[in-house]
This record gives sequence, structure tokens and C-alpha cells, in this order.
Amino acid sequence: MTHDGGERLNALLRTRSAPADTTSLVELGRSATAGRAVLFAHPVGGSLLAYQPLVRRLADHRCLGLDATARAVVDAGPAGSVQELARRHVESFGEHGPRIDVVCGWSFGGALAWEIACLLAERGERPEVVLLDSTWAGRTVPVWTPAEALHGFVQDALQLGGQAAGFTAGTPEEAAARLDMDPEVFAERLALFTHNRRLVCEWHPTPGDLDLVSVRAAESLTSDWRTATTGRVDLHDLPGDHYGLLGDSGNVAAIERVLREHRTTAAAVVPAPAPVTEAPDEAALHTALAELVDTPHWRELVIRSRRMDPDAIAGAYRELGRRGLLAPDWPREFGGGGLPTRLAIELFEGFCSTGLPDLVHALTVQIVGNFVLKSGSERLKRELLPRLAGGEEFSTVLYSEPRAGSDLAALRTRAERRDGRYVLNGVKVFSIYSDISGSALVAARTGRDGHKYDGITLFVVDLAAPGVTVELVETVQRERMCRVRLRDVEVEDWRRVGEEGRGWALLDGALAIERTGIDHVVRAARWLRALHATVGRSPGLERLEGQVECATTLARAATEVFLRADVRAIDTAVAKLYTSETCQQVGHEVLRRWSTLGRTTPGGTTGVDDLVHEELFSGLTESPGLTLSAGTSEMMLSTIAADLKEEYERRCLAVLHRFGGELVDTVLEVLGPVGAGVRVEPLFAHSPARRAALAETLAELGLDGVERPEEEGGLGLGLTVGCAIALGLGYLGYENAYRACRLDHGSAGAADEDSHGGCAAPECRLRHAAHALGLGLGLFRTAWEHASAREQFDRKLVDFDALMFPLIRGYAELNALGTRLHELAEHVADLDGEVLGRFELVAQDALVRVVRAAMQVLGAQGITEWSVASRFYMKCAESIGFLDRGSAAAVGQARTVRVCCSSVGNPR
Repeated sequence: MTHDGGERLNALLRTRSAPADTTSLVELGRSATAGRAVLFAHPVGGSLLAYQPLVRRLADHRCLGLDATARAVVDAGPAGSVQELARRHVESFGEHGPRIDVVCGWSFGGALAWEIACLLAERGERPEVVLLDSTWAGRTVPVWTPAEALHGFVQDALQLGGQAAGFTAGTPEEAAARLDMDPEVFAERLALFTHNRRLVCEWHPTPGDLDLVSVRAAESLTSDWRTATTGRVDLHDLPGDHYGLLGDSGNVAAIERVLREHRTTAAAVVPAPAPVTEAPDEAALHTALAELVDTPHWRELVIRSRRMDPDAIAGAYRELGRRGLLAPDWPREFGGGGLPTRLAIELFEGFCSTGLPDLVHALTVQIVGNFVLKSGSERLKRELLPRLAGGEEFSTVLYSEPRAGSDLAALRTRAERRDGRYVLNGVKVFSIYSDISGSALVAARTGRDGHKYDGITLFVVDLAAPGVTVELVETVQRERMCRVRLRDVEVEDWRRVGEEGRGWALLDGALAIERTGIDHVVRAARWLRALHATVGRSPGLERLEGQVECATTLARAATEVFLRADVRAIDTAVAKLYTSETCQQVGHEVLRRWSTLGRTTPGGTTGVDDLVHEELFSGLTESPGLTLSAGTSEMMLSTIAADLKEEYERRCLAVLHRFGGELVDTVLEVLGPVGAGVRVEPLFAHSPARRAALAETLAELGLDGVERPEEEGGLGLGLTVGCAIALGLGYLGYENAYRACRLDHGSAGAADEDSHGGCAAPECRLRHAAHALGLGLGLFRTAWEHASAREQFDRKLVDFDALMFPLIRGYAELNALGTRLHELAEHVADLDGEVLGRFELVAQDALVRVVRAAMQVLGAQGITEWSVASRFYMKCAESIGFLDRGSAAAVGQARTVRVCCSSVGNPR
């Protein structure tokens, strides 16, 4: 431990005692309860002070600013472009952020404001845009030297403050003194200024179709936004120079009038097919769904749909479409409601949990619809999306081909240019629902040279067009596959999606959306309910139920990709692997019991409910193919492997960062040098003296009261931070620092050196699970390091798939456990004892597999007495065995006793 590390951690904890920066939005001035919301994008130096004269004039508006240093924006490191910085800001707003009516920015802030407005437009919002003396270079600008950056920053700060430029600072210390800034703050602002200045010098606006007002200083007059947008551009020229625009009271008054008077006249470039009524709110949509599915008519539609009655499937989806339940997050002009994507996922889970075939929605809305929404032409959006959102048309994907399967690099279908349009020829196989779909997203080759993924172009093809033949391929499952032949099928230019020959990059994002696994977990939950309906609450199903709960949490987290423009297939590979294999395991349980499932119900009567029988048959017949579609498990393992080879340590830390971010980094930095990497007895081994030393060290760092309420002298940071500490200690190979608590009268007391006793408090059990998860990640990291360095038969061990795939599958399980553990810790007050028990069963089972796979990779080196791996192995064994030590008594007490080990080391 270093003195600097301790001071840094204490300072960090003091800042964490306030709410974490989950958004980059900050209130400017007092927050108005009425009026429009105006978002001000920060200038190049990051300070929002330049807008204060204008904000004071807009007291009846809600004025928001972007915090350039918010944790939510800077966690991922410096942004590589203005577009990326804008995306981070928009993502930090979250799904419940305020609706922005006007986006405004001066100078660099105008560039940022424009990119933010374009991203908001993609989400269905079309804010007004007011840009103040904002332009772009249009040429190569030399990179500043450190001295030039220092001089430029000082001049910018002086002129923003209304002072004359001209002061030249020889050192940063002189500059900080001249500006009356704290040296540390000065250094941060200088770095921010230098980085943002480089971004804006390299920036060119993203083409858009938004209306805007460009307010220019008479001595600048360089910006011509009419070249960047197809929307209307209003120009207002004001006297003065760049800095005088916001420094002159007359100019500020003129800008105020622009903000108050400007209204866009073309809020929707593409008109909706029918007059748009007032969009319902979230509660109204949930109510509409509940009323629909609670009817005999809906139940009949679902049963018939499960039997592949096309009229029933169409009827069910039309009912959903009429109520606005299929695509509520799409823009209203394209048939949606402009509501959060989170709501769309909730509604999807709701109506598919009733038994409605989920792949229809997954293909039509989640894949093809969202793909067109992001990359399709305006005409294609206008003509296709409202029909999909209304349940009037289904769509599917046509990727796979004979002898190519999932290998898109082997595509043979070609699209050739003839007479101003494309002509497609080829054969597609194994497509689902092509027999009832009206359109399909088709991948075809338009080029012959270059990389194997170059030259792929995407089209939305009308399946009723001349030359399209759809043939059924009978399988054992209800959902039928099709073979689609394309023979001289003519496709207009406006049906092309994205640029010609650039389809692979788009497909990568489409595959990520297809691989979130939300459809898998909905199926798995239905199949489990059907199993319970026939065999009752069988103890053998508890672990599977817990695994489905973990998979559901992971899939919901993965659906965040819907909001990202730069999504990649790797972003959801873990979710696809874990959710599909979990769902398949539920299907295998149906397979194991199939000979008896249909004979009796839990009450002993003959036969089962029609819908239950359909679900069981679905589980039996569909589960074999679950790990094939959207990329096989082997493809997912290879994808994850390639990613881990590049940055395995960062991927491990990402699991920990979900709980603590900078806090975890600092714990590892301070304690790491004396942790599991030392090839002698660990500093904090199994002895009272060493355990006391650990407690003393952690108390010195300020970690002994992270969860204790502030009124009791603690920091009140919550259980997730406590779990972060336990994770970090496990990752380093330390013992869990939390001492056992007694169950008498809610008081914590002394405990023996290693025992968690039979403590049934959910908080204690979750911290223990966090520590065990950290141990598993530490052992995984150790095994991966070894495999990356060790060669055998002239190849590194990490390149042997047969050896590494079990370890990679273990990493995916650890990822899922971390996501689920975080959710449980955040909602511990409402945590049910049975839910926690199921999670512990899944965690125990997964940790056994991780340990087994890691030790196989490590080989003989892993079992030597003083190796890092052997210490991890023994600690994992102790943690795994914890569930079997007095667990029955602990579980029994958990329902009545809620005692929390809320201190580290020395109990209170």
C-alpha cells in the first residue's frame, strides 16, 4: 500500500458519498416548471459559464447543460470524435431523461449540439437546433505543441471572461495563477481543451435533415450550414467577433429572441401515413396489453398461432399493432410512439410470455424494422415501417445459403446493376416465417474483389415480387423453415439499405441486435412454467429457474444495444451464448421427462392444458436449434476468444466495474502489489493476526464504513459498493474482509477466523457471492495469462479451441452472474429468500465449472503448492463449500432475520 493510494481512495470515497454521475446533464440556474427545455452543449474548454448571461434571460425555461467531466461520459476514456462524444452524452441521458426541445451550442458546443440533435432524431425526437458561431475546418489543421496549447487555452479563458488577450504564460503554474485557478483544475481543463480542440479540427458534420438557426458573428461569417443539412437554415448575423457574441448584452438579447421565437416548420420530414393522434403513455400501453391478453379470444389466437395457423398469427399481431404495442419506441411518423426502448422490451416480454410466437416480432421489428430505421432510405422507412409497426406485414431475414450456412463470407447470391436497378439471383435456406412474410432483408454480393467481407450489400426485397419462390422445408418443430429462390428479382435503389458494398459493417450491428437473447429467455420462462404445470415445484428445476433468472437479467442488459449507433456483434456474443444455452438446457429437461410429461398433471388427472402441451412440444422440438441461429455457440466462443486475446484483463475488470468503477480500480492498485501475485504466503492468509492486518489496512483506506448510513458515521454508499470491495479482494486472491454477523437481536459480533457461520442475512450472502465471483475471475485471469504465454507443439495454448472453449464458456457464466448479482444487490430490500437461494445454486454450479476448466488449462503448474493458481483453487473450494455449511438453518432464518455485515473487518 502507498500513501498516495490511500489518499486517492479516501478522496474518491468522499466524492462517492454523493450520488454517482449517471448522466452528464446538469441544471443551469433555477429549474423552471414550465416552458421549453433548452440543452446547452459545452464549448471547447468544457466550462458552461459563457452561457450564464443567456440562461438568466430564460428563467421561464428549463435550462440544462452538458457536464464535460461527468463520470458517465469520461469512463470509457477520451472520445475519438465529436460524434462519439455526442453519443456518450446521449447514452448518459438514459431512457428517463428529460425531453429536449432545443439544442444550442456556441463554437465547439455547436458541433456537439448538432451531433446530439442528429442522435436524438434517430430516437424519434426532433429538437430545434440553434448554433452560435459554429463551423468546421474543412482542411487539415496542424496539431498544437504543448506550448501552443497552453497559450491557446489561456487566451480562450481570458476572452471568455471578458478580459483582453495577450498574456503569455511560460509555465502552467504561471497560467493557473493568472487565471486564478487551482493547479489541478487547471491541468484537467487544459487537457480537456487540447483534446476537444483536436476533435473539432478533425470534425465534419454528420449529414442530417433537421431545421436549424445559425447565428453568426459579423467578424466571423464562415459557417454555411446549408451544406450540412437538407432542412431549412435560418441565418442571423450579429455584430462583433466570436467572443463578443455572448459577451455583448445586445447580442445576448437577440439570441434570446431567437430561442423564444424559433419554431421548426418541418418537424417530420416524412409524413405519417395517417393523422397522428396523441401518443399514449407507458402506463396506458401496459394497461392495454393487460386487457388484451386477459381474454378468451387472445388465448384462442395464441393456441392457434402455436400450431402455425397463419390467420391466427396475423390476427394476434394486428391486435397488438392496433394498440401501438409492437414498436412503441419508433418515431411517431413511422408508426411508433417515440417512447423508450425499455418499454418496447417490457411489452415484448409481456405478450410473448403468453405463448405468442416470439420470432415473428424478433425478425419483423427487432431486426428488420430497427435495421431499416437506422440505415434505410427515407422512402423505405415511409413505406415499410408503419406496416410493420401496425402488425399489417411481417418481415424476415435471408442470410444463410446452401453450403455456406452462417458463414456470410461465403455468400453466392449476387446483385447486379441493370438499367438503374439491381437484379438479384441466388438461393437462401433455413429462413423462418418466410412463408407468411411480405418482405425480407437480403444479403447479396455486388462486388468481387477485396476482402472476403467486402462487396456485400443489403436489400429489402418484396417477397411477392416476380422471380421470388418460397418453398417450405419440413422440420420436427412447429416453426417451419423455408428455402427462398431469387431468379432475376428486380430491386429499386431505394430498397437498398446502407451503402453499396458496405453491408458487412451493418450486418455486424444487426447480428448484435439479433443476439441479445431476449427471445431465448422468454421461451425458457414459458417452458419452465409448462414443466411446473406438469411436475409441480420439483427440486430439480430450482437451479434451472435460477439460471433463467440470470439469463433474463443479462438479456435485458444486452438490449441497450438498440440505442447505440456503433454496436458490434461482439457486444452481445456473451448474451447470445449464455441465453441460448440456458434455454436449450430447459428444453433438454423437457426431453429428459418427455415420456411422462403428457400423461398426468400435478393433480393426477389425465392430460394437460392445450397451451401447456404446445409449450412442452415447443421445448422438445425447438431447443436443438437454439444454439444455431444468429451464430452457433462455437462461433460465439470464437468471437469471445478473439476479443479476450486482445484485452482479457479489461474484460475481467468490466465485471467488477459494474459495481464500483474507479473504486475497484483504486482497491486493486493499492492492494494488488501484495496480493495473489506474490510467490510466497499471501500477506493476508488464514490466521487471526493476518486477518486483523487486513481489517486494519482496509479501515485505514476508509473502507470500513462504506455501507453504514451517514447518520451513523458511515458513507452510505450501499450494498453494491460493498460487493465491489468483496469482488476486488476475491480478484486479488484475498479472503473476504467482511466478518460474520450473529443473528441475535440484530447485532454483529465477533466471529471465528474464517467462518461466515450460518448467517442468513441477504446482504452477507450477496457479499459472499461477490467474493466468490471475484475469486472465479481471478482464477480465470490466471489461467488465461498462462495460456497466452505457454507454447506447446509450436502453438500457444490460447490457440487450442478444444482446451480454451470450456474456459471461455466459464467466462460467459461469470459475466452473467455479475450482471445478476448487481441487480440483486441494488434491490436487496425487496429480495425474496428463494430467489437468492436459486442464484446461489447457479453461482455454485458455475464456479465449479470455471475452476475445473481453469485448472485443466493450467496443467501441472496449477497444482504446485505455492502457485497462484493453487491458492485460488483452494479459496474457490472454500467458497463453493460455503453453501453446504449449515445452509438449511440459514435459509430457514433468512425469511425472518435481516442482519447485515455492514462493516469490513472490525464489527460494530
